[in-house]
Amino acid sequence: PSVQNLLLAARAMGLGASLITLPLWSVGSTRRTLGLPMSVTPGCVVPLGWPRGRYGPTTRRPVAEVMHFNTYGNRPWMGTD
Repeated sequence: PSVQNLLLAARAMGLGASLITLPLWSVGSTRRTLGLPMSVTPGCVVPLGWPRGRYGPTTRRPVAEVMHFNTYGNRPWMGTD
């Protein structure tokens, strides 16, 4: 939950953020790059920054367009043709 809260807070402040795990494929290299001691084991990396371009509100499609009931394609609220 802490990373999720970090991502939500960053977004609310206008910061760009993303959860990535690719650096964990080479923990030794990640430790060297970030200066982490051997006693610290990274679980994820979250780069943060101010976006260069437009970073406006997010948009989502209506739930009825993306939800399926029990099986893919089953949309009883859409009716039959």
